Amino acid sequence: MTETPKYSVSRKQNEIEIRQYSSYIQAEVTVDEQNYKTAIEKGFNLLAGYIFGNNISRQKIEMTTPVQASQSEKIAMTTPVTVTGAASFTVAFIMPAGYTLETLPQPKDNRVRFTQLPARSMAAIRFSGFFRQKTIEKNKQRLSLWLGEQGLETEGDFIVAGYNPPWIPGFLARNEVLIQIKTDEAINKC
Repeated sequence: MTETPKYSVSRKQNEIEIRQYSSYIQAEVTVDEQNYKTAIEKGFNLLAGYIFGNNISRQKIEMTTPVQASQSEKIAMTTPVTVTGAASFTVAFIMPAGYTLETLPQPKDNRVRFTQLPARSMAAIRFSGFFRQKTIEKNKQRLSLWLGEQGLETEGDFIVAGYNPPWIPGFLARNEVLIQIKTDEAINKC
């Protein structure tokens, strides 16, 4: 069975959950693409290379799920401001729990970096299908609306998570949109 980050569910309503995640390490790359689907494909290939042995010690690392992607729009810092439509996506693989920042093999590709994420509260909405921008945006809106109705504030960017390989039929695929919740509010309201 494929390893996933450890969490407990403190609240559930239909396909939406409030989760308490334990700390974990993720390997991540930043890619410039037009949408989640192409960003995940490009980022996945870079990260898969790392875990399949493209590292200094040529060590293979077990695949985990989900593959995650978050988007942040590029903001021009010069004048005149021009918009190209490109976005920056961070694509991440969760590292197996047995590793620390010190024991992970050093990547050969300097675009691969590691982040230790602290324990945190996340809101998640589950959906099936493929990584279509319209479906992702619809679920971001549904999650945002629900969080607003619950009086919960968020922090950070939305994360899109996919749990299945690309050959799994869309109707069987497990995907999620997640966002971090301000911790004191999540604990008090759950």
